[in-house]
Amino acid sequence: MMKNTLFTVLIGAALLMSSCGEEQVTNEYDYDRSDSLSVDYTRQSLTIRGNIKETSGFYLLLKSKGSEFNSSLANASGNASKYSSNFDRSVNMGIYGADLNYLTVFEQNEAAKSTVEAISKLASSLGIENAFDNKSFDKIVADGDSLDLREKSNLVSKAFRNAEDQMYSEERALMGTLMISGGWIESVYLTSSIIIDNELDANGLSDFWVLVYNHESVMKMLNVFGDDADAKKMYDNYNSLVPVVKMITNKGKLTNEDVKAINVEVAKIRASLI
Repeated sequence: MMKNTLFTVLIGAALLMSSCGEEQVTNEYDYDRSDSLSVDYTRQSLTIRGNIKETSGFYLLLKSKGSEFNSSLANASGNASKYSSNFDRSVNMGIYGADLNYLTVFEQNEAAKSTVEAISKLASSLGIENAFDNKSFDKIVADGDSLDLREKSNLVSKAFRNAEDQMYSEERALMGTLMISGGWIESVYLTSSIIIDNELDANGLSDFWVLVYNHESVMKMLNVFGDDADAKKMYDNYNSLVPVVKMITNKGKLTNEDVKAINVEVAKIRASLI
């Protein structure tokens, strides 16, 4: 099921919150590192990418166990207009990408449409609107179509994979990494919240363990850009999670208290990003 982890959910998205959000924003993110990225970076990227499908499978599993949709969990689409820095816009593209997957699986079509609009707005402000396949988004939120939930989720995955590929080819590897970072935070927040809210038994939810385990891969990717202020800022956020992540990944069986522990810490970081 979710073997390479839940994280293209991520590719939905983007850069880190630039310092105090007061810097002048440009439409070109001029990082040029693609020729010098390490083999390990590429390996971590391949480990994490392409997992919206697996994430949706996890959501479907949670839904089958009686999980109900919680409208308060997803980032409000209206927040898109307040993000003024490349960092904020990029990170929240990743966050909205994870939200779109959640909304799609729980059949919240109107909210999904608003989230697609938010993603489009942020992509345009970052100058990467052409990276996204709008036809795929149109199909995802179309009313009365014949696509099932898995097919729609596959389209979400395809849209973000295409965007990641284009950004990488344009030597925007840092932007893609920051997108992944935002997506991972939101995916952990959403899944842990669902487990807690619905009082599901964490023991046996191996997909959640795998998602948390990917924390290390994201950190390695961020560390490649360690001299960049935005990358370091997000790296520091991730580094603060090391104790609670290790508490989970070092266990063979999870408890609900483990899930609550990481939810609390991830929610703090998420609050500073949205």
